[in-house]
Amino acid sequence: MKNKFFKSLSFKLLLLVTIIIFALISASFLFNSQIDRLKKQIDNIYFGNFVPLITLDLVLKNYQTIIQCKKITNNKCNIEAEKTVILKNWNNYNKAYKTKQERKIVSDIDKFIVNSFKLDKIKIYELVIKQINFLKDHEVDIAYKQRREFLVDYSSMKDYLFYNFIAIIIFSFAIIIFIIYQIIKKDNQLTILTKKYKIESITDSMTKLYNRKYFDNIFDNLPFISNANNWKSAFIMVDIDFFKQYNDTYGHDLGDQTLKKVAKALKEYFNKEYEYVFRLGGEEFGVVLFDTDEDILIECLTDINKKIINLNIEHKSSKILNIVSISTGAVIYEPNSYISANKLYKIADENLYKSKQNGRNQFTL
Repeated sequence: MKNKFFKSLSFKLLLLVTIIIFALISASFLFNSQIDRLKKQIDNIYFGNFVPLITLDLVLKNYQTIIQCKKITNNKCNIEAEKTVILKNWNNYNKAYKTKQERKIVSDIDKFIVNSFKLDKIKIYELVIKQINFLKDHEVDIAYKQRREFLVDYSSMKDYLFYNFIAIIIFSFAIIIFIIYQIIKKDNQLTILTKKYKIESITDSMTKLYNRKYFDNIFDNLPFISNANNWKSAFIMVDIDFFKQYNDTYGHDLGDQTLKKVAKALKEYFNKEYEYVFRLGGEEFGVVLFDTDEDILIECLTDINKKIINLNIEHKSSKILNIVSISTGAVIYEPNSYISANKLYKIADENLYKSKQNGRNQFTL
């Protein structure tokens, strides 16, 4: 049965990879054809670059009308209509995209145009016309230059795509295989563990956390899972401070309610993938974190202490606060350090003891 399963799985993976590679090849050919379409579009843009010349021609035409009118009427004609058309077309041209070099030229001419209507002299208008003619010539030169540069880049791109096509496919194939391998490895190791037991058999009936039996299964496999995935993993032991005194003062019913509240806070905080929260027994809880590091763990330990304090559960019998608090001991497992699960548990328990000896309501890592 196992052989048939693995053969079926291998066939499906092979089929999946084949489909992906075929899709990559098709996409590469499609991309190559899009490059040719891009060239046509650039040519359209190139000819579109001459559109500003039409705008500049309108500006020129109206300046020439103003000059002609002033010469005929001896500077007594109304130029408001031509001025409006000039400023409208010039503003449209001025707002269009310009390179840094072009922007400097256009800015200088813009000042001349604005000042020309303030000075209102024929000589000034004629000077503006010369500058606009210069700008038209500049637009044409830039358009030709940009197209030549594009054609050089286009030719280089085509060559680059041709010579690197096979390399891209091989590299993509390798990446796909690696991703599939990692997904299968990680999912199999943790999914099989999770699905091995039914929810009813792995859950603590009161707190709804994972129970001690499930903890033993997960925790015993912590070194193996961490080594296989090259993960740093962590184990946290949590103990409610002076919980016996709490039960003596408030009774076991309220004690159970407090256990549920603390359990809920832990479960809501450690709710991400590969994070497991357990009730180890009595007022003691455990947390297993796969794929973590020291900075993340310190942040978690700090946050969870604050969250329990923020529950603001009254505890008059506590010797450190008048509300419920926790003490915590934690340990990080380095991949391939081959420390046993029993040893890890002992280290975490010793760290929990240190937190209690040092005044409680704190963590030791």
